[in-house]
Amino acid sequence: MNNDKLVSARILVIDDDINMMDVLSVVLRRYGHFVKTYTEPLSAIEELRKNNYDILIVNYLMTPVNGDKIVETVREFNKEIYIILMSIHKDLAPSIEVMQKLDIQAYYEKSNRFDNLIMLIQGGIKYIEQINKIKNMNSKLEHYLVDFAKILLQTVGAKDHYTEEHSRRVTMFADIFSKYLKLSSRQISDLQIAAAFHDIGKIGIPDNILLKTTRLTDDEYQVIKTHPTIAANIFSVSDIYKDIYPIMYYHHERYDGKGYPTGIKGKQIPLLARILSICDCFDAIVSKRTYKEGASIEFALSEIEKNTGTQFDPELAPKFIEMVNNNIDYIEKIFKEF
Repeated sequence: MNNDKLVSARILVIDDDINMMDVLSVVLRRYGHFVKTYTEPLSAIEELRKNNYDILIVNYLMTPVNGDKIVETVREFNKEIYIILMSIHKDLAPSIEVMQKLDIQAYYEKSNRFDNLIMLIQGGIKYIEQINKIKNMNSKLEHYLVDFAKILLQTVGAKDHYTEEHSRRVTMFADIFSKYLKLSSRQISDLQIAAAFHDIGKIGIPDNILLKTTRLTDDEYQVIKTHPTIAANIFSVSDIYKDIYPIMYYHHERYDGKGYPTGIKGKQIPLLARILSICDCFDAIVSKRTYKEGASIEFALSEIEKNTGTQFDPELAPKFIEMVNNNIDYIEKIFKEF
């Protein structure tokens, strides 16, 4: 991949639909990408063993070997390639368990429009660039990953001022709530770091989506939903933060299982991620955005109460409401300062 300009990627496509691959090749090359296509999985896997590729696009349902089996083989020797799994219809899409197990970063539903795929590839390129920057750092600098993450967060903040301020407020709410819950000092520290950088994955979101001043389309929202995975992957490169990146990864999960990126539910969601989810949503409701007015604290608390047991943990949500009401002056001061 060209490290000087974030414009192109080396992409390998595996699909038994020759017509689809021909069209896909033309579209991707038009965007400046190097593309190689295969209909035969064994040859494609051998090519991946011999040469470096940034992105693998593979069809899910194929004969004689399905895409998940191909990915499983690829992951045995390549843990880093960015993988987009595609299928012809959402009803034939791979399960959440398959996506999670094989570390598949994105899913694309085939159509005669390629806008969403192009956005997924653009996000993948930015993600790869950031991962490569971190990997190339000397191992003795590993302990300074948080400092590096601050730089990345400031990069996002320079473009999207809301994200920076939002992260600072959420960190404050997470701090006071974790202490209100009497969590251990280690849990409080982990939650503070996760809260501070929970939106750092937006570094991998194309600017035309991240900075959009109107509501997102369904396709654009699907791209935005990749940011927890990107954030988790940035921090997962170091074992030092093995307890922190899952908090980022799962903070958009819902208690009823209708969240993302995995759809896990209830107590399957890590405790600190359930706490971060409430703090994150609370600030998102009260904060003013270019496409919406800010709501009152009272309204935000009523929304949390209304969604207790569905979106939010039924034990944590009432305690958060109680904490805010008991510290209303401090909470109001935080919103006034930012």
